[in-house]
Amino acid sequence: MAGATGGPIPGGGGEAIFDLREYSAVLRKAWWKIVLLSLAVGIAVLLVMFRLPNVYEATAVITPAVEERRQNPALGALASFGVDIGSPSRVEDLETLFRSNDLTVRIFRKYSLWPILLEDRYDPATGKMRNSWTYRFFGIGNASKPPGDWDAIRAVKARVKVSLNRRAGTLSMSFESPSAEGSAAILKYYLEEGKSRLQEEAFERAEKNKKFIQEQIGKTVDALTRDRLYTLYGQEVEREMLARNREQFGFRVIDSPRAPDRKTKPQRAKSAIAATVFSFLGLYIFFVFRRKTPR
Repeated sequence: MAGATGGPIPGGGGEAIFDLREYSAVLRKAWWKIVLLSLAVGIAVLLVMFRLPNVYEATAVITPAVEERRQNPALGALASFGVDIGSPSRVEDLETLFRSNDLTVRIFRKYSLWPILLEDRYDPATGKMRNSWTYRFFGIGNASKPPGDWDAIRAVKARVKVSLNRRAGTLSMSFESPSAEGSAAILKYYLEEGKSRLQEEAFERAEKNKKFIQEQIGKTVDALTRDRLYTLYGQEVEREMLARNREQFGFRVIDSPRAPDRKTKPQRAKSAIAATVFSFLGLYIFFVFRRKTPR
């Protein structure tokens, strides 16, 4: 094989695979060009990063509430009629809930979140938002319009993050926005509306089940079956009462959202340094190939 200096392979009749002296010569000759251009790229990236707004991330951790359920042999019979007897919320169910577009739309319809997310692109007086320059350049949509449901879904798609820890049985949520207080507030809205939706579903399920059980009681003549149905009716009343205990229903908040005291991104210094390093390597490779290319 060739030596460290890249000399010909003895007896091989071939040329050197590479020559370290050749590459170092390129660096010695064009080092000042490479360094200046790399610094220029890093400074340009830094200036661009300073034009980007700060982004703050608020986080929260929740876990499903534990519901003690008494086993009753009539539960299977009731379920056979196609009636949803209900069950405690699982952490997977919570993940599905907080990822749903319906919950996002519900929150945006109830709370005024656009001034937090869009800042100068939203006009509270008219209730309209201005599309970004890319939308206007490609002719997508009007220059100014009221934000709709799909705008809300797109706005939070990259801002809200939901991660599941099955081993610990917890769910972590985070939300990013240009405002530290706004991120914490929006995440609280998600938790509040998520719990409200679980309560509404529990009330609706209990009401349907009670109505069905009452109909079955009126049709049943067997005393033992009627006793079981009365027991089931009492359990539905109990579930409805427990669902009104908002603090302990659906899920418990382990870590509540707090306004962050530091920005999450952009990482301006890291981005500028990375751009400088990668541009240095790219320019060095460019000058090496330029030297090897015949003119």
